[in-house]
Amino acid sequence: MEFLAIPSLVIVLALWVIHSLILNRRLVQSHKQYQQFFNDSPVALIVINQDYRIIEWNQTAEAIFGWESSEGVGENIIDLIVPNFDKAHVTGILQKAASEGISYSKNYNITKHGSEIFCEWRNRRLEGGRGDILCMAQDITVSQKTLDELNKRSTALESAGDAIFYTDEKGLIEFANRSFFALALNDQHQLYGTHIGKYLFKERLAFNTVLSAFDSDHTWRGTISKLSDAEEKILSVTITAIYHRNRLVSYVANLHDITKISSHLDVLNHRVQHDPLTGAVNRSAMNDRLRHAIARSQRTRQKLALFFIDMNDFKLVNDHYGHEAGDQLLQNVSKNLISCLRNSDTVCRYGGDEFIVLIEDVKSQDHLQTVRDTIHAAISEPIFLNATITLKARASIGMALYPDHAPDADELIKAADMAMYEEKKERKLSEREPILSVDNHSH
Repeated sequence: MEFLAIPSLVIVLALWVIHSLILNRRLVQSHKQYQQFFNDSPVALIVINQDYRIIEWNQTAEAIFGWESSEGVGENIIDLIVPNFDKAHVTGILQKAASEGISYSKNYNITKHGSEIFCEWRNRRLEGGRGDILCMAQDITVSQKTLDELNKRSTALESAGDAIFYTDEKGLIEFANRSFFALALNDQHQLYGTHIGKYLFKERLAFNTVLSAFDSDHTWRGTISKLSDAEEKILSVTITAIYHRNRLVSYVANLHDITKISSHLDVLNHRVQHDPLTGAVNRSAMNDRLRHAIARSQRTRQKLALFFIDMNDFKLVNDHYGHEAGDQLLQNVSKNLISCLRNSDTVCRYGGDEFIVLIEDVKSQDHLQTVRDTIHAAISEPIFLNATITLKARASIGMALYPDHAPDADELIKAADMAMYEEKKERKLSEREPILSVDNHSH
């Protein structure tokens, strides 16, 4: 029996040795795999002991922080890579990992070359009872700078004085800043999800016309009107198409309230083009309108008429009743002419007591006679100077047609002026002052 036991023991020992060799080989292989994983990890892996001294330091840690493993191992991780202002914070984070098993943080670190980087950390206590901690770090400096830049832009966008909104790639509005809502537009609650074309231009199809007018910078500038609670606002609008790698990603609209400016410009423009006393178009604006009217007449082959009006005995009104009465007469004549003619017609105070009426699209001789009768009726409307005196103005009127009587604007005015003087001669006016009538309310 003893003889048989010895071979059995040898076999068992042999098997045990073979098993040990296999286990050792597997252990070595596993350690190599661990080392390969540890070093090739895309994040920095650093193992520290309970005193925060570095035990292991992988290749990614070398790449991020600059120190080789031989330089890092044995050093206190806080003293090595944490700036002074962040040491207390990092110490607290590591203490939390030691006591609770895990901790997270984002903090500044310093490299071997003295540069400052920003890292995201995940720290886990390792099993085994020694208190070792595995620290995992990613350098997020670039992404943090990007985030900071986005935050700056977002803050700038939100605090901008101009109203701004932007869309997605389909043109549907996604965001608007505070200044936009400060406009208090009636339909601002319908903003999000609405197409930019429909919101700004009443209909989506109109936006196609705007797109065709974009300049080389993918930008369109213009003005629109939008209703608010208090008034209709005039808005200066800039729309920019944003592209990334030749693909449209957004439209950005910048709106500026120019209602007051526009109103002021309208007033200034009115003053530039109109006579301050009568409100009729002034001489300069009349010449400009007449040239445009002739250009239209050439395209449409429609005739236009120019009536030259000279007030009779206007000097006598000033002499007998004062210049205020003369001003009142001119104001009433102008008002009556403007009110009785079409919006497309032009009434001009050409100078002193002279007026010009421009009529486009003359239909016939009957049309011209109707206009002449209308002008006479408007001029002869009673003008009440005061409770007792009423004036009835009279005028001589000459008329010239384009292109029948003149080839251009200047010649047309001269032709109408000559026709007016011919009428004066033919009528041989005998009255030397306007007809007076007395209101007898006192009787």
